[in-house]
Amino acid sequence: MQVKKRLGYYISALLVVLLVGIVVKNVFIKETTVNPIVENEDGTKQLVFDAKLTRLDESTTTFKEYNGKVLIVNFWASWCGPCQEEASEFRDFYNNKAENVELLAINATSNDSSENAMKFQETYNLNFPIFLDIDGKLQKSFEIMAYPTTFIFDSKGILKYSIKGELNQKELNKYIDTLY
Repeated sequence: MQVKKRLGYYISALLVVLLVGIVVKNVFIKETTVNPIVENEDGTKQLVFDAKLTRLDESTTTFKEYNGKVLIVNFWASWCGPCQEEASEFRDFYNNKAENVELLAINATSNDSSENAMKFQETYNLNFPIFLDIDGKLQKSFEIMAYPTTFIFDSKGILKYSIKGELNQKELNKYIDTLY
């Protein structure tokens, strides 16, 4: 009886130590995540340049790398038919874009896979930056409901256009031209 009681105390103590460890980790070693898009007082939506991006090789950067440029942020998935259709259009757009414009493609990795994203890049010979949304936080912040969805921000990071559905090179250029 004594042994069972003692064993119960040890197990209880171990559980308490584990729970305290988890709480300490969550309180003191909290990884800060920055919401990538916020609403300004005037109702406009603003890109937060400190928000983290994960490249295909899983190294990280932030939107700050593209600060001062018109940004096209495209959410896509490798299994999405319209995303496949617009891939070559985006590649051709990127190859002919102005220097102050950047195209960022964010794969819906939480609903896809990084392997499929890499295959997609190779299949369509894409040379623009592709990022992974492994945990789905970017999609949630941008309120993505369908693929593809594209956002166009001016050079100050103000959201100017939100487009649900497939785009082509001509349409992208039309949107960009209105920003000058």
